[in-house]
Amino acid sequence: MKRLKILFLTRDRSQQMEKSSFYLAEEMKKQCDLMLWTEDGHISKILTQIPNNPDFIFLNDFLDPRLCPKIEGLNKINIPKGMIFHDISYKIQTRKDYVKKEKIDFIFGHYRDAFMKWYPELAHRFIWLPHHVNTEIYRDFQLPKSINFLMMGAIVRHIYPLRVIMLNMMKDQPGFVYHSHPGYTVVQNINQGSLVGEEYAKEINRSKMFLTCNSIYEYTLMKYFEVLGCNTLLLAPATKEIADLGIIDGVHFVAVNRLNFMEKAHYYLTHETERITIAQNGYEMVKANHSSEIRVQQLLSNITKLLLLKS
Repeated sequence: MKRLKILFLTRDRSQQMEKSSFYLAEEMKKQCDLMLWTEDGHISKILTQIPNNPDFIFLNDFLDPRLCPKIEGLNKINIPKGMIFHDISYKIQTRKDYVKKEKIDFIFGHYRDAFMKWYPELAHRFIWLPHHVNTEIYRDFQLPKSINFLMMGAIVRHIYPLRVIMLNMMKDQPGFVYHSHPGYTVVQNINQGSLVGEEYAKEINRSKMFLTCNSIYEYTLMKYFEVLGCNTLLLAPATKEIADLGIIDGVHFVAVNRLNFMEKAHYYLTHETERITIAQNGYEMVKANHSSEIRVQQLLSNITKLLLLKS
């Protein structure tokens, strides 16, 4: 089968704290003929400077200059174009206008149900691209489970109200640890001792349980995949979207809400066999279904189908 030639318009994310786009690109290099472009420019000029004419142009969003260079002239070319939408709650109308103005053919989004709610007129262009984990980073390091309950990440009341409640109620429990978010910045700017990359994964792996939420938007956030990928029991809210990803309450994680998270946390602290079994199930499921390798296979399969529809 012919390898796809894809032009990926993205900033260099290799030194950023949040590396999901970098991991995606590294895996794409293995599975297709990937051409990376990281600088601002006009697409017609860019096409003259790359080694091959691409089958597909893939943009890493457009609103955040840390994610994607500013590219002009996209609406003037006939090569099929797709774009990742990251924070789909941000500037919804601006996003809709850009898709129309620049003639973006397909939108790849991490969150299916929120997208359908906010962008119903673009549903026919939507391709679900859930989060994924680099299983060389997020894995079972087999570290001693020295932390009973772990929370990590942003505590912003108007976006993550359940996390605020969890932190306030859990902070005095024996064996509870909380680490704040280091910020979305380059690695060199992160305070010494902050947990990023493999150190972040190791801290998750040290914990018996990880508590988090899916925000007011009910996103299936990256933390769901990261925690399961480190063989730690995840306590977090459930949704239909999460179930449709094959992440099942009581099998791969434990669904909680603001009324029962404390009770369930203490139950699984004392019921070790159940805790270990569910964590192991989640770990195996993420490796089998949600690795970066698997996600890129799905991405390229979708692009192949889209190109056939466009031809």
